[in-house]
Amino acid sequence: MSTPHPEDSRQSATTEVTRESAVSTPVLRLARTWAEAVTASAYTPLTRGEVERLTHELLTLLMAAMDAGEAATGLLDEVAERMVRANFTGPDSLRRSVEVLGEGLLDVLGSGADRLTSRVLALLGGLATSYTKAMRERTLHQQQQITDALLRAKQEAERHLRASEARFREVFTSSGVGIALTDFDGRIVQANPALTEILGYSQQELAGLNLYELFQEEGSDTLRHAYRELAEGERDRFRVRRMLATKDGDAVLAYLAVSALHEMPGHIVTMVEDATEVHMLTQRLRQQSLNDALTGLANRQLFSSRLQTALARMDPQLGVTVLQLDLDGFGVVNAGMGPRVGDQLLQVTGKRLEHVFADENAVVARFGGDEFAVLLENTEDTPYPGKLAVLINTALAEPTYVDGVGVAVSASIGVVRANSQNLRPEEVLRSADITLRRAKAGGKGQWELFDAQHDTEARTRTRLAASIPGAEENGEFEIVYRPVLRLPDHEVTFVEALLRWNHPEQGVLPHERCVELAEETGMILPLGRSMLREACMIAASWPSTADGAAPGLWLNLTPLQARDPDLAATVRMALADCGMSASRLRLGIPMASLRQHRDEAEENAGVLGDMGVVMALHEFEGGLANLGVSGSLNADLVRVAPWVVRRLSTEDGTDVALRNSVRFLIPALGRSGARVVVGEIETVEQLEWWRGVGATFAQGPYFGEPSSADELTEILSGKTA
Repeated sequence: MSTPHPEDSRQSATTEVTRESAVSTPVLRLARTWAEAVTASAYTPLTRGEVERLTHELLTLLMAAMDAGEAATGLLDEVAERMVRANFTGPDSLRRSVEVLGEGLLDVLGSGADRLTSRVLALLGGLATSYTKAMRERTLHQQQQITDALLRAKQEAERHLRASEARFREVFTSSGVGIALTDFDGRIVQANPALTEILGYSQQELAGLNLYELFQEEGSDTLRHAYRELAEGERDRFRVRRMLATKDGDAVLAYLAVSALHEMPGHIVTMVEDATEVHMLTQRLRQQSLNDALTGLANRQLFSSRLQTALARMDPQLGVTVLQLDLDGFGVVNAGMGPRVGDQLLQVTGKRLEHVFADENAVVARFGGDEFAVLLENTEDTPYPGKLAVLINTALAEPTYVDGVGVAVSASIGVVRANSQNLRPEEVLRSADITLRRAKAGGKGQWELFDAQHDTEARTRTRLAASIPGAEENGEFEIVYRPVLRLPDHEVTFVEALLRWNHPEQGVLPHERCVELAEETGMILPLGRSMLREACMIAASWPSTADGAAPGLWLNLTPLQARDPDLAATVRMALADCGMSASRLRLGIPMASLRQHRDEAEENAGVLGDMGVVMALHEFEGGLANLGVSGSLNADLVRVAPWVVRRLSTEDGTDVALRNSVRFLIPALGRSGARVVVGEIETVEQLEWWRGVGATFAQGPYFGEPSSADELTEILSGKTA
């Protein structure tokens, strides 16, 4: 595919954005504000209306450059060139422009996203670079004009001496760029007003100085040598960036354009462009792109760069340590007390982390949200990770008082100690992130040290989770079916649909592993919808059993599915497509959903129940709390958690309390109108025990393994045993 020419991209982008922006009141307001800023900073021959039209056109080009890719540089160069042509070249024209555009573009485009802020910063940084280039090109052009004027003045001296002197004097006097005319020894013969403004000297004071005295010592010998080459005819001109000293002793960063005037033997013209403000602005933009705006700490980009440097120069015997932190309960503080308190807590956290590691060769960074990181270049005295974790949580435990209210948090910490110089920063950070997740799974305020075995398992898990969309597209998933039998006659009353992944490398992955991975990535929602549609289509064709009714279809939902706002609509559409009655569908709500997202899950269950869907509760673990949840859901079916069945399958008499609890709860569930389903049945002894305590339905290996859709149809039709 060919790459569009920058001019084509610029014209197309300009036309498109102009059409959209022409009616955009925020854009017009920003254009007027920009026009006011530049006219206040520099003289321009344009009328007020012409300036506003120009700033609107330039703003259109800037907004187009945001998404122009490689063509952005050309658009920014055009903006800068037109600014310079319009004489937006005052001492602070660029600074005022950047200030106005920095705030205005975020307002126009919609502020609040870190990524948008970074793009605007990058855009303004590019504009500053293009502006500098345009000013430099104008300087060179003016230098050539002056040189030509001097040459013409000399050639026409006899006939037009007075006219040529007037032309030269006009350029020399009115130029916004400093100009010094010196002899070969560096003595200043003449200096224009712009140079006096840059350096703080009067024209009389400059006339008595040697230009070399204004150069700061660093690099002055090289600069003197370049001037000497001009004097000796070894070069015609040169450009260089150097620091000059003002009358007050301050330093000025300047671009120098120097050339010999061969038509005026013995003279050199030096043009001086003050680049201090542009340099400071560039540095400020660079700092903003490498540092977190809220805390002032390094951001992820700078942290990664420092980590790369540390890995390259580390002592393999000592290595480096990376700690990745996540604040426990920060979301509660932020939601309960407001983002202002949350921001202050993040700022305090950053300062305390810097204090903890003040005596170490360390970099503290904020990656975003409530996530921080610390890089340590280890020494003999660097504390062990466990002690570092204690120091961190001790520092964070001290309350931060905001509006008289003390708030404090703890941190979960993942620690990686790296001793190989061959490691890449992204590998270390990925390991730290995985280790942090393990720490968070262990509870608040916990820390974990990177473990290679866990890392291998996590890599495999992550790769599997990331490959789910492709696996679905390639048809690697299939649905299998496991009958649920009524006790005591063993009649198939309904059938559970299960997911199975026929992975080309890992082999067959069972239902539990599939949904666990899909739940983590959010793919369970599209995957679950496909599964529901296909299972309903299959179930609609099942034959009737001995009692004259076709078996029902059971699907267990995950916590994410249970609170999906589109769940009811998805179910309604699946039933309508296959023509199956809602009363044949049983959907299991997980206990975890009712503990963590109760309102959403109960609302979905209520809507589905009104549709006629039979609601079930799965992962029932026993206990009065679980019994209360079951009653609030009005569940018709309750499925015992698999771990409870496995624990009670032993014959050693252990778990007496659990057995007694089950003996009490199952009848209690029955009295509330719920029927109990028990899975994982492997032996006849288990089956009889559960039937004895009141279970209504059973399922498991004792009755056979899950079947394909065709095999199940044969079983239901009585064609196989």
